[in-house]
Amino acid sequence: MRGVATDLGVAPMSLYHHVDGRDDLLAGMVGQLLEEVPEPAPGAPWQDRIRSLFLALRFVGQAHPRAFPLVLVHPRTRDLDRLRTAGAEAISDALTERDVPREHVAPCEVVIWTLLLGFVVREALGHFRHHRPGGADRAAAAVLAAVEHHVAWVSADPVGAHRADPGTEWATSEDVR
Repeated sequence: MRGVATDLGVAPMSLYHHVDGRDDLLAGMVGQLLEEVPEPAPGAPWQDRIRSLFLALRFVGQAHPRAFPLVLVHPRTRDLDRLRTAGAEAISDALTERDVPREHVAPCEVVIWTLLLGFVVREALGHFRHHRPGGADRAAAAVLAAVEHHVAWVSADPVGAHRADPGTEWATSEDVR
C-alpha cells in the first residue's frame, strides 16, 4: 500500500478511503484486467467463440504481463466470476452445439479453462520469450487444437474421455512415501 501511495503521490492512509486494503486493491486490479476481455460473439461457430475468447485473454495477458497471473491466484476475484459466467456460457453453448452430453459439459469446461488460462499465464510470465516475436502463436495454435481434440473426444466418447484414472489421482504425502 505504501508503494502504491508513493507512486500516486498521496499519503498511504488516504488510499483506505478508496479500498479496504491490499486484497481489495488486488481484486480491483484483476477486475480491471477482466473488464478488458470482451465476451465471445454469439452465433459464431463454436471453434470461433473459443478462439476469440482465447485471443482476448492473450491480448490482455500480453498487455499486463505482471498483473495477469493474479487472475488465477487472487482468492477474492469477483470479476473472474463474470468472465467465467460469460466465457463459460459461450463455451457451454459451444459444447452443447457440438453435441457434448449435458453431464459432461462441466468437466469439459474445466479442461478448456485449464488449457486457455494456463497458456496465457505462462505466456504473460515470459515462458515463450526465447521464441522469435509471434513464436508463441504456434504453441497457442497447439492449445486450440488440443481443445478441439478434447471436445471431439468428449462428443464421441464422453465416458471414455472423463473416466477415472487411478494413475493420476491425487495422492497424500503419506501415499507418495
